[in-house]
Amino acid sequence: MYKVAICEDEQVFSNAQEKACRSVLEKLNIEHQIELYASGEEFLSAGQKERYDLILLDIIMGGMSGMELAKVIRESDREAVIIFITSSREYVFEGYDVNALHYLIKPVDVNILERLIRESYTEKFQDSFFVFKTGGLNQRTAVKDIVSLETVGRKVEVTLKDGTLQYSGKLTELLEKLPKGRFVRCHQAFAVNIENIRELTRFEAITHNGKKIPISRTFQSDIKKAFLRQMGGR
Repeated sequence: MYKVAICEDEQVFSNAQEKACRSVLEKLNIEHQIELYASGEEFLSAGQKERYDLILLDIIMGGMSGMELAKVIRESDREAVIIFITSSREYVFEGYDVNALHYLIKPVDVNILERLIRESYTEKFQDSFFVFKTGGLNQRTAVKDIVSLETVGRKVEVTLKDGTLQYSGKLTELLEKLPKGRFVRCHQAFAVNIENIRELTRFEAITHNGKKIPISRTFQSDIKKAFLRQMGGR
């Protein structure tokens, strides 16, 4: 379920944005839920228990502004995609402070909105799961739960946070199929999910569940750069 919140104090614009979002989501065949809020205060009182995938914020509202609301949201939620809706571009640089995805000028351009929703949905949902064919069955696995990959004979042993499974094929082939940038080769026979590394030493990557994965000299530079990029992103 793709959850959308629209915070806009002018009903005519709120209704137009809801109509545009619903049109785009139905066109993309995305199961969705849309909630409307007339102020930042209403959003905070009613929406604190909710986590949204996409939040459309009017910047200029009576009471709390959209920019102020975005800063409060970011204190507890770094993942939600925030798009500012505005009639003026004067606030554009402030958006960097809250990692806003985009600014849309009223009235909203549906084509631009469709592109932004498509991109954010794909990044969060379509790349978040992978289907392994194992033992004649298809096993849907969350990418974030994959810890490491190891070549064992003619198969790849996939270590998960709560177990293991076997992939029939080569490690290089599997890395090509998995989401780009999430897995890094650290040895001829090993690759690791960069998001699951807790600690990096010269010759080992130690994951959050304590697994120690060897790093060969050939791949030391690559995994160090990837690890530093990941830490920078956090």
